[in-house]
Amino acid sequence: MPSVQRAHDILRKSGIPVITVSLDGTGEQAVKPFMAKNGYTVPTYIDQKMDVARAFGVRAVPFTIVVDRQGMIVARGFGPFDVDAAEFRQYVQRLAAKQ
Repeated sequence: MPSVQRAHDILRKSGIPVITVSLDGTGEQAVKPFMAKNGYTVPTYIDQKMDVARAFGVRAVPFTIVVDRQGMIVARGFGPFDVDAAEFRQYVQRLAAKQ
């Protein structure tokens, strides 16, 4: 989660949103305190009913999806990785520059 927050902080300056989706079944009562306690400001959608997860075919977490400005999925992957790694940020910035 710290790398997601750092990516959010860096990419939002370029107008590129980073959004998280929580699949926590207890919903906002668990997610809000966790986000506040850790100082996370990245927008978080709470998907208690798994509607978003089903729509995107998420089977396990963490799961990363990159969606272009036309709403097309251009990259997806399962497993933890450093979202604020220079290579990933550059990939997203190149993608944004194309459009």
